[in-house]
Amino acid sequence: MTNLPIVLTMGEPAGVGPELTIKAKQILKEKHPFFVIGDFNYFAFLAQRSGIKIKKINEVNQTFEYPEYLCVLDCKLPERVFPGNISLKNSAVIKQTLEKAVSLISTKQASALVTNPINKWALKKSCHFPFEGHTDFLASIDPEKRSSVMMLTNRDGFKVIPVTGHVPIKKISANLTPELLETTLRILNESLKFDYQIQIPKILVTGVNPHAGETATLGFEEVDVIIPVIEKLKKEGFSLEGPVAADTSFTQEKRANFDAFVCMYHDQALIPIKTISFDESINITLGLSFVRTSPDHGTALDIAGKNLANPKSLVFAIQEAKNLATLRKKNVPQF
Repeated sequence: MTNLPIVLTMGEPAGVGPELTIKAKQILKEKHPFFVIGDFNYFAFLAQRSGIKIKKINEVNQTFEYPEYLCVLDCKLPERVFPGNISLKNSAVIKQTLEKAVSLISTKQASALVTNPINKWALKKSCHFPFEGHTDFLASIDPEKRSSVMMLTNRDGFKVIPVTGHVPIKKISANLTPELLETTLRILNESLKFDYQIQIPKILVTGVNPHAGETATLGFEEVDVIIPVIEKLKKEGFSLEGPVAADTSFTQEKRANFDAFVCMYHDQALIPIKTISFDESINITLGLSFVRTSPDHGTALDIAGKNLANPKSLVFAIQEAKNLATLRKKNVPQF
């Protein structure tokens, strides 16, 4: 697996993904060989401006024949790209690039997937896409049809996992079920064991309410949902602590003592890690039969085409994809 290239998808064409891909190639050069699925003509235009060499490939293994080139598996867009301005016709192609990428991995032509940011509104408007985002969509097209979990991590190993994803605040309580929390904890625990070689992962679980509900005076989710799941999994040997009040969960001491932090909703998890390391944290999808990473930011339409996008997160995503693919070759996950 590790002697195969990594496949990147271009993400939303009008966003910063294509620009970041060019910059990542400039930084990584011939390390961590990767190719990108996207519109060759648009990448050629961007490459000309940056002075980077680019090559259209027909076969994935050509990536190794042209290591100094950014190799592009062509997926033509129906309309011209104007950075910062979404074309729904172009956005509709994104789904195809993701399906193609997963197919290449499942047929052992690529080792891992790194996805550039997508615009969820554009995808939902442009094609049939009844998903919250990459995480659940990739699970739906995983050949092994596994459940997936979103995890963000940084270079210091700080790992956060939201149990509920891209849902409105008013719907968090309804979406936070014992089954979902248990599934999330099981997938995380196994991923930490097999992908990160942590024998007994130490996991902190936050509460959902202020002060973790304060003995049900500020909410019942802790008593009804979180505590029963924690107690059940502890009996199976899980190393869990919680529910812990979220406002004291991410101190330096706790970050040093726990391997991962399971949070009840999106911002509860993402605010601390993006505050600490916005430019160099990444998203990893746990539970899939293949490795998938991505930058931790969005399409940044406001700076697209202005050569302002910071490639550090994408570079880290590529490096971590290679590392995880190497470990996956040695250890077969048992989710």
